[in-house]
Amino acid sequence: MQKKITIIKTSVQKAIMLFVSLLCCYSFSAQTTKGKNLVPNPSFEDHKNKSNEIKNAIPWKGVGTVDYYMKPDKNDTTTFKGAHKGNCYAGLRFQAAYREYMYVQLLEPLEKDRTYFFRMFVRLLSQSTVTVRQLGVYFSDDPFKFGMKFDEAGLLDTTYQNGISGKFSWIPIQGNYIAHGGEKYIIIGNFATNMKDDFVKKNKWDLFSFKEAYYFVDDISLRKKLIASDTAKVSPVPTKTIVKKPKIEKVYPDNFTTGQIIVVKNIYFESGTAKLKLTSDKGLNQLEAMLNNHPFMEVQFNGYTDSKGNEATNRAISKERVKAIYEYFKKDGVTNPMTYKGLGGAKPIAPNDTEENRAKNRRIEMVIIKP
Repeated sequence: MQKKITIIKTSVQKAIMLFVSLLCCYSFSAQTTKGKNLVPNPSFEDHKNKSNEIKNAIPWKGVGTVDYYMKPDKNDTTTFKGAHKGNCYAGLRFQAAYREYMYVQLLEPLEKDRTYFFRMFVRLLSQSTVTVRQLGVYFSDDPFKFGMKFDEAGLLDTTYQNGISGKFSWIPIQGNYIAHGGEKYIIIGNFATNMKDDFVKKNKWDLFSFKEAYYFVDDISLRKKLIASDTAKVSPVPTKTIVKKPKIEKVYPDNFTTGQIIVVKNIYFESGTAKLKLTSDKGLNQLEAMLNNHPFMEVQFNGYTDSKGNEATNRAISKERVKAIYEYFKKDGVTNPMTYKGLGGAKPIAPNDTEENRAKNRRIEMVIIKP
């Protein structure tokens, strides 16, 4: 009898341990998620018939003849042909006196003063004769109406002065949006005042071709960014939460060259460790904003220390620090090609004779591999 009771107790203890483990896993995932996707049918996989119009991808609607593909189009011939996610995708056409939009009602209205992270992927059709400088999304209280004004406060866009091309690969258009509250729709397209002025020729010597830019669109998401009060509801364990600000102070240039070395600013670590300080939030946001504005740019983060201590240890900690930055950006959705390297006390930029000079040598540099 005693043996039976012991077995039962052991089973109960194992069950409790399993429950606690699952609860911890749930708490961790709940703290790190960015919430559900508020965009219905985000990759256009659900459709009601075989029509090639975007309204077939319920509940999406289009302005103009917005195309809908359930398989790669015959004109979609590059190595990147087909959808970014799943099998289906959409297409938007832009001409000097004509432009298309697509829009959908969100699964729930946006909350006032809440930060949301938006992302979609676009890809240029190779037969396009021009590219556009700007593509983006407008957050609206109402569905699309002809003649409606697109206020800058409701607009989230990506602008490239040389045109959005990406060599026909899928390009992320993404960023954070602070809601004024009550927005129910997203409208996707080009919002330039003059469509013709937004064109960039693919071939500057091409003077007579009909100017048209055509972009495929896929994999659209809008997720609520977690804040401290959200994580408090899940677990009392304190966690580091980065809250994005509506405006980020600019500290990096707009243009870059191959081999350019930029000292990363305002990112700090706990002494002797690779743990980011909470005071690094500002620097991380500034650097992330710059990378998101140049999603094709390839970079390498190099970590350095001063000359104090063992060089092998210095190399190890410098590598862990740049790895922490790399992993932070990957987790936050930065898509740039990135690598990292720890170089310890190599290449000092100041003599290691005073604490002030040693602080200068403890740095993170970003090397531009490909602009």
